[in-house]
Amino acid sequence: MKKMIVSAAIVFALAGCEEANEAIDKAQEAANSAVDSIQDKVDAVDLSELNLDSLENATAYAKEFTESMEEALTADLTNAGVVADVQEKVANSYACLVDATSESTAEKLLNKFMSAIGSEDTQSLIEKGVEKAKAAKECVM
Repeated sequence: MKKMIVSAAIVFALAGCEEANEAIDKAQEAANSAVDSIQDKVDAVDLSELNLDSLENATAYAKEFTESMEEALTADLTNAGVVADVQEKVANSYACLVDATSESTAEKLLNKFMSAIGSEDTQSLIEKGVEKAKAAKECVM
C-alpha cells in the first residue's frame, strides 16, 4: 500500500511538472513573439529621415523668443515706438517658435515666462504680441 501511495504521489508530481513546463514554454513563445514584433518595428524606423535641421531651428527660435521676453521686461513702456517694436519682436519670435515646434510647446514656454513676470503692463505687452502672432500665422525672421 505504501508503495502504491508513493508511486501515485510521484505520478502526480511528474504530471504537475509537465503542466508547468508547458506553461513555461507557452510564456516563452509569447515573449519571443513580442520581442520579434518590437524588433520589426525598430527595424522599420529610418533614422535617416530625422530632420536635425528642424531641431536646430526650434532651438534658435526658442532662444529668439526668450530674448524677446527679456526685451519686453526691460522695455520703456512709456515710449510708444519701443512698445510697438517689442510687440513686433514678440509676435515674430512666437510665430517662428510655433512653426518650428507646435503651438502647445510655444504656449508652455509662454506660460512659464508669464508666471514669472510680475508687471501687468509687461504681461499685457507680451499678450498683445502673441495675439498678433496668432493672427499673422507666419514666421518673419
